Amino acid sequence: MRFRRMARSALASTLIAATGLVAAVAPARAADTSTALQGVKFVKDIAAANGRLFISASNQILVTDESGSTVGAVTGLAEPQGLAVTPDGSRLYAALNASNEIVEIDTAALTVTRRFDLTAYPNPAYVSLAGNRLWVGHGPTNSWSGGVVGLDLSAATPEPVRIASGLFGPPKIAAGGSTVVAGETGSSPADLFVYDVSTTPATLRGVLDGHDINVMYLKDITITADGSRAITAFDSPYRYDIWDTASLTRVGAYGEEPTFVGFPNAVALSADGTRVIGTRSSRDRIELAGPRIGVYDAATTTKLHNADNPAGQVVEGALTFSGTDAFTVLYEMSTGRYTLWRLRGAALAPSSVAVTAPATGTALVPLTVTGRLTLSDGSVPGAQPVVVTRRHPDGTSATLAPVTTATDGTFSLTDTPPVGGTVHYDVLWDGNSAFRWSQATATVEVARQPATLSLTGPTTANLARNLRFSGTLTTPGRALTPGTSLTVYRTLNGDETTMVILPAVFPASDGTFRFTDTPGASGSYTYTARWDGDATFLPARADHIVVVK
Repeated sequence: MRFRRMARSALASTLIAATGLVAAVAPARAADTSTALQGVKFVKDIAAANGRLFISASNQILVTDESGSTVGAVTGLAEPQGLAVTPDGSRLYAALNASNEIVEIDTAALTVTRRFDLTAYPNPAYVSLAGNRLWVGHGPTNSWSGGVVGLDLSAATPEPVRIASGLFGPPKIAAGGSTVVAGETGSSPADLFVYDVSTTPATLRGVLDGHDINVMYLKDITITADGSRAITAFDSPYRYDIWDTASLTRVGAYGEEPTFVGFPNAVALSADGTRVIGTRSSRDRIELAGPRIGVYDAATTTKLHNADNPAGQVVEGALTFSGTDAFTVLYEMSTGRYTLWRLRGAALAPSSVAVTAPATGTALVPLTVTGRLTLSDGSVPGAQPVVVTRRHPDGTSATLAPVTTATDGTFSLTDTPPVGGTVHYDVLWDGNSAFRWSQATATVEVARQPATLSLTGPTTANLARNLRFSGTLTTPGRALTPGTSLTVYRTLNGDETTMVILPAVFPASDGTFRFTDTPGASGSYTYTARWDGDATFLPARADHIVVVK
């Protein structure tokens, strides 16, 4: 005979009765966030300005706040793709691939203020802004008609100035200082073209031949503000290469991994130039071996943070910083859903939380959890609040009483797990203006408490007599959960086929119960009361034998 499993709703009721806490979640600001972009069918790029995010989506530019909530849209745009924003965040430029235009958008009013006709240079796809000049990579895909033009935005009616033509596909563009780097798309190996735009016409400084530098499909380029260094994301090698744009040599890399971890597909540089962020994707059914995002110290190339998100693949090139946070867009092929992923404090220095708990414990018996908050610069954290959440085997959770670290970052708390099974203690420090948040988890295998069940009644009786039984279900350390029921049945000894299940019995709040029964024939009977247990207590059973004459 099998014991019944307790329903999820019953288990949740048990937790509430045992702890006095309702299921809770960590504070809203805690950690990174993911927000579904409702109704979005097509995403090519993302840009940030003044606490808002601009996402090129289908025939509009969707505008959200940094939490991912939609605050507006610029509509009626013919396939917006690449985006670039001015340093003061007042103007956004978008390449309209289908109408052969560049539009200038007021980011506060969300209105188009100017349109630039690129009919002579069709299919604008990628843009990059340096000073007053906007550089545009244009051309149809899979064609040798790609090129680069520049627009002087200080002019009332800018005239496009071509600096490159005959490239394969619309080239990716990165502009900084007096340097423009253009990379061919859709071809492998992919070539990089470096231009000096301090003169008119521009001067081709040199070409990094994809065969010579042994790279595959180009996915993204970024560049330092002065144009001295360009950083690339190629399908292969599996890193983000750093190029000296004067000597045209590779001078380093970010994300030098010992094994394959994923195909780089986007790279971005923080506004102050101190942080580089790179994303990775997988191909077809290849599993992603490493995290989707890595954040690096721009000067030392040291990896500072890792982050992963199973909500989908990072959209190629869709990556930006906004203050100390980073944002990207994920695409899930099976559902067609797009998700905005926010990495809070990505540009900040790292912190770490260590947490330790006993490997085993017992439900309703206190245990101690200890840990330490450490800052990457070695400074003393001081008194810092940490949030401790206990997660239960059924998926519910409870936020425990506030915990504050000692000056050296250590902390300790005592908790009484209300249930048995695998219980997790998540400890989160929410970070501050200098250090990124951090989190750690300790796991405890918690044993359930034993329960006791007694059953008494007559030992002999005459046929047709109404038999009376009583007993007690005891759950030490916890009151009986309202609605607890017992399974009661009798069996004619020596013949299991004669088992008769009696009506369910519901003990009183103190665990006591009574029931009656009238056997229909003489013989030796075993009466059994059985409780299936719950999340806190093990099953219990009691038998009583009656000889009916």
